[in-house]
Amino acid sequence: MRSGVKFITFFVLIFVLLVITACGGDKDETDSDGKVTLKISDWSDSVKDIREEFHKKFMEKHPNIEIEYTQLTADQFKNTILTSIQSGEAPDLFPVPNGMELSTVVEDGWYQSIDPYIGDDFKDLFVDGALRKTTIDGKLYAVPEAKEMPDGLVFYNKELFEKVGLDPENPPKTYAEFREAAKKITEEGNGDFYGMIEGGKQTIRWQQIVRNWASLAGSGINKTSPINMATGEPGYDAEPVTGVYNLIDSLVDDGSFHPKTMSISAPEARDLFAQGQAGFLVQGAWSIGVWKNENPDLDFGVMSPPLPESGRKGSLPIKNPKPWLGIYSNSEHPEEAALYLEELYGGDYFQKARAKKGDSFSVVKGIDEEYIEIQELLDFKAIVDEYGALVPDPIVRNPDTSAVFAEYNDVFPNFGDIMGSLVSGSIEDAEKSLEDYSNKIDDALSEAIKKAQDKGNDVSKSDFEFTNWNLMEDYTIEEYDKLN
Repeated sequence: MRSGVKFITFFVLIFVLLVITACGGDKDETDSDGKVTLKISDWSDSVKDIREEFHKKFMEKHPNIEIEYTQLTADQFKNTILTSIQSGEAPDLFPVPNGMELSTVVEDGWYQSIDPYIGDDFKDLFVDGALRKTTIDGKLYAVPEAKEMPDGLVFYNKELFEKVGLDPENPPKTYAEFREAAKKITEEGNGDFYGMIEGGKQTIRWQQIVRNWASLAGSGINKTSPINMATGEPGYDAEPVTGVYNLIDSLVDDGSFHPKTMSISAPEARDLFAQGQAGFLVQGAWSIGVWKNENPDLDFGVMSPPLPESGRKGSLPIKNPKPWLGIYSNSEHPEEAALYLEELYGGDYFQKARAKKGDSFSVVKGIDEEYIEIQELLDFKAIVDEYGALVPDPIVRNPDTSAVFAEYNDVFPNFGDIMGSLVSGSIEDAEKSLEDYSNKIDDALSEAIKKAQDKGNDVSKSDFEFTNWNLMEDYTIEEYDKLN
């Protein structure tokens, strides 16, 4: 039986490799009649329907180009693209794999600059900062897929609010109000519904609560660095972070978490929330489109994370959009690939259709404001506009820091694991664990910096400290210039 399983696994891997290799762009894919085959691969399954419609419209407008589009899962793509690159048979257009930095793969020769094939009018399509992480040494190598939005906002069930006597138009604003609302929902639910639910078996969900909620309290911690970039210290045992753990611990003490919380994933939690089994859920904007399609009768609202009683001392962290599609360095058809990008971002269909679908927020100027039709998405955006701010990024400051991230290994248990343990009851006091984690994080970062230096990278811990960062305001390109 085991040998059969091994054979099937081997066959599946070979099949996936053949699929992506079939997208290769190393040889001239031009028919005798002059028709070009443009090969593209990615994993954007949430917009597959409108992407296919875009391809249909593109080929009607440009009949000399045939689109060959292959959609894989993110894991499948990452596991096979390296082999395709090594064989010179990668697609003409493909995304930077998750967990890899654009600067690293550009140095390895994966992509060519897009600049020779586009004009400034194309770059002018994008909102401020959108091309910051896709540009290296002044040259554009990739484009972002969508805006990076905080995924620590809170959804709440308006029907449950009304049922228990809470005002759905006035959700809780402070830690104390949030605790009280969750407790009231739980008590009134009498086992039928609870104050809060999460996909607790996914550590990342607890991490997002900590990052976003503590950031509003002034922690200086976000996805772009393992430490507080305002101080250069880890900071996980500081009050802005421990305050969030204390709030979550109080919800545990009150019995306000849905009993399935630690045994379910984020999609399962989203489904149970839609069934009216919990008052609060923390997830990203993607949930809105799912509920509108699958649970059209769900009456829900979106609110900012609650604030400590001391008030707001930071912002919801907004990252520069990450690089997505780039043109393969060995592509025989870079002009056609650039034309594809121009139509994808500046054409009459795709960006508008995606905004209407509610899948994400566009990196193209004016699209969200004009074409988003779902009110809850507009509410989500309004909260981010009010409470969010662009955070500094070590890689923007010094691209060599990407080598540090390549060497960095997170500490286990990490801060998400610690919160999960608190909710499950396996630990009673998180503060000692957070202190230990902070100390180990400092050591892990120092070790990663040393390894990056040993490989010839010009990096230091000061690259991760932004002394001029005002946590309440956008960190602009001018602020980087003042540091250097």
